[in-house]
Amino acid sequence: MELTKLLALVLSLLLMTAPALAEAAEAVPETVEEAPAAYTVEAKAFPYLHQFDSDKDPDEGEMTLYFVNGGDIPYVALDEYAAFLSGVLAELGKEGIDYKVEKHADSEFSVTREDNGSTLFVNTDNEVLYFLNLNGFTQSVGSKAAVTVMDLPEAEPIDLDQMSKAALMTWKLMNGEDVNPDDLGLDTSSLPDEEKDEDNSDAVSKAEDDGDQADDDQADGDQAADANKEKHLFTMAGIDGYYHNRLGDMVEFKLGDYDIDLIAVDDKCYIPFQTMNDIFLGMEYLQYIFTGERVLGCAYQAPLADQRFDVEPHPFSESFAMFNYNELRFLLDNFYGLKPEHNIKDFGTLMAMETGLVQDLAGTDPRKFDLALMVLTGRYMDDGHSGFLSGSVLAGEQDPLLNTFASSMVVGPSSKAMSAQVAAFDKARRAVYRSWVPGYEEVGDTAFITFDGFTQAREDAEYYKTNLFASPDPQDTIDLIIYANEQIKRENSPIRNIVMDLSNNGGGMASAAVFVMSWFLGDASVTLRDTLTGAQTNMSYHCDVDRDGTYDEELDTVSKGYNLYCLTSMHSFSCGNLVPAACAESGKVTMVGQTSGGGSCVVLPCTTASGALFQISGTHQLSIMKNGSFYNIDSGIVPDIVLTKPESFYDRAALAEYLKQAK
Repeated sequence: MELTKLLALVLSLLLMTAPALAEAAEAVPETVEEAPAAYTVEAKAFPYLHQFDSDKDPDEGEMTLYFVNGGDIPYVALDEYAAFLSGVLAELGKEGIDYKVEKHADSEFSVTREDNGSTLFVNTDNEVLYFLNLNGFTQSVGSKAAVTVMDLPEAEPIDLDQMSKAALMTWKLMNGEDVNPDDLGLDTSSLPDEEKDEDNSDAVSKAEDDGDQADDDQADGDQAADANKEKHLFTMAGIDGYYHNRLGDMVEFKLGDYDIDLIAVDDKCYIPFQTMNDIFLGMEYLQYIFTGERVLGCAYQAPLADQRFDVEPHPFSESFAMFNYNELRFLLDNFYGLKPEHNIKDFGTLMAMETGLVQDLAGTDPRKFDLALMVLTGRYMDDGHSGFLSGSVLAGEQDPLLNTFASSMVVGPSSKAMSAQVAAFDKARRAVYRSWVPGYEEVGDTAFITFDGFTQAREDAEYYKTNLFASPDPQDTIDLIIYANEQIKRENSPIRNIVMDLSNNGGGMASAAVFVMSWFLGDASVTLRDTLTGAQTNMSYHCDVDRDGTYDEELDTVSKGYNLYCLTSMHSFSCGNLVPAACAESGKVTMVGQTSGGGSCVVLPCTTASGALFQISGTHQLSIMKNGSFYNIDSGIVPDIVLTKPESFYDRAALAEYLKQAK
């Protein structure tokens, strides 16, 4: 009986998906060889409006798009897009990135980044994009990290005068400088004379004598010099900003497998606009769309230009509908970071055979496409980061509240469970604190630091110029930690225990998370893995919490001399999961509460060719490093001390006493 039901279900799915798959077969050539031998390419100029900062007025310009054989799928010329990408990156603060485009044969092209050699190869016959180093293609000039996150600081190296003698010698060796073994107190008597660098030894000795005299002469001016010294909120904990790096593999995008055509005509290469945006702009937290009448670009979560829906709603053409679907498959297959965890072999199978969404995702009705995308990201991805944001241009403008309500109706079981727990914890906390929770609170000899998101409200330098708030406010995490550090270390402070309450922390900015980890643990170790390329990076930071321009473990951290606790729940998500992972791994912190909510992959903002906006768990994955290996933290962090009731989290007098007894 069960087998009969299973066969009936498979048959119904096949019958249901057959019309859409048949449309796909008719709309797209079966093989590359059957594609037209000759192409006509028409150039059209469109208004270009972009706004990367919501506090500034949009910039206006013009962009040329290309259309092949009279179709409605917009393409870009490879050389023009390379120049466009260079300009976009410069506007985002990544100045000095220039690309050289070359033609090698009728169907073979390359784009090389001139400062680091990262290269994209294009073969229009095979419909392939091939990267030697995808991670290096858009990273900041001079960046050492193989994998980066947009708001993770590119920290300054620690000054040489802060290094130990041994570290200084190592630094010199790494940079090819001569060193004198005698400076390390090593026995060099057994070394052959020719291996003793007498000249260098004399030079070092003379430099030391000169340095001693200079120290005496300039002692009175040191204080003034320190006052004018440039200060850095974040510094690298390693020697000369050293990163543990492992470069990624070469990446091949087989666009022919997705029926996405690459075109070569008259010595120029043309690639779909959406394909290039999917590869390059999402990782920069930008969302670009083509409305049919103009090109619009904006930063993630920034207000979109009013002109987004300035076209009359109407159905997609059949060819555009199939391209829209195929481009979505390409994006998700390559840039969704949790495919193994979600047991997704490929999204074509998921959409067609396992969910039945292919009919609407490959169909011509924009509103049905949007609803299917909402279901795919909300119900089937169900990972806390993935979700629908706004609909396709041709679907017409929808009420944002209606979108939010509809999205909430199509979430999966994990999101439902998290929402229920968030509501329970919020109710329990409101019963004690009403509408306002103090960012810093002392209960006897225990300090509680509470914030519901990781935020950095100012540029680094501003924290050295502005006064702290008069009372603790959790809206700026860095301000809050600076305030807490001052209070805990004030004269005659009673504080012996510190509880960091992340029970309602849904994540936020990586820079703020780094600041918190450095303060709490003495060292902020951030480990990233790129699930697409396999690249890996581990960076360690020290933060100038007391804002005196230097790092000092006693003054800038609470990592020694206090009993440390971290309070988590299922709502401790993303960076609210990363910090507990670092705390647990350090061995310095007692974990309290319930297993944290996971969320290892950083959000990747996305668009569809139809102009819908959504987000997914991207390829940059937060991890922990142990025994030289990188481990995913998506399953959350298990507490040492379990609290079963939400009310137990916020009866702080009882909790403080309980933790002291448990310790």
